[in-house]
Amino acid sequence: MNSWDYREQTWGASGLTRGASRVAFLKRVYGLFTASVLFSAIGALVALHAGVSASQAFVAVGGTRVAVPPLVAFFGQHYIIGAIVMIGSVFGASMVRHVKGLNVLALFGMATVIGVVIAPSLFYATLAAGLGKTLSSSPIRDAFLLSVGGFGGLTAYALTTKKDFSFLGGALTMGLFVIIGAGLLNLFLGSSVLGLAIASVSVLLFGAYVLYDTSRLLREGEDDAVGGAISLYMNFLNIFLALLRILSSRRGD
Repeated sequence: MNSWDYREQTWGASGLTRGASRVAFLKRVYGLFTASVLFSAIGALVALHAGVSASQAFVAVGGTRVAVPPLVAFFGQHYIIGAIVMIGSVFGASMVRHVKGLNVLALFGMATVIGVVIAPSLFYATLAAGLGKTLSSSPIRDAFLLSVGGFGGLTAYALTTKKDFSFLGGALTMGLFVIIGAGLLNLFLGSSVLGLAIASVSVLLFGAYVLYDTSRLLREGEDDAVGGAISLYMNFLNIFLALLRILSSRRGD
């Protein structure tokens, strides 16, 4: 064997090793991401069902009184506290993402807390759909299926093309600040039209973030599995909530 053949075989073996390592890393990221979505579903289910029989809060729906679960009532009335809790849980999980053992626990804890906090959105979307005046008769189901389909399609595209979407970084950051600013403005305006516009743009923005973050995870230097799972989870969550807002809106809005 001459020196050239030896170098060729060495580089080939090294490439296969790096490829196998990258595949293992991606499997871990998407495994953690999937588990996080499941933990959020558990948190939401707990909030939607815990303490219903003892609830002191009610809402009138079609002439009947419906009991509001205590956690749903609390975060529905104190949405600013809910936002702070969500931001704090994401920040906390991000801070310990490199600490072995604790990072996974913090990730799943974050996902569970967020599931509890978004429960009011799920509860009132279900009530609105029960009146038969929403764009979708089952907004939670349809928003979830559309989110899974869109997220999966964008992820598959980024993985198969292996195109570098890092050039989107600056535009995405600017778009995120615009969405946050518009959301804060709408807290005072209370405009359903502006709310739907924000939700529509959010679907596009966080869809682009899926491409950006997936491309980032494919790069050789990326090895933060928990951090990657947090990014993907937040993208999926925002797409889902934006679609839920659109599908649970009243016809004619």
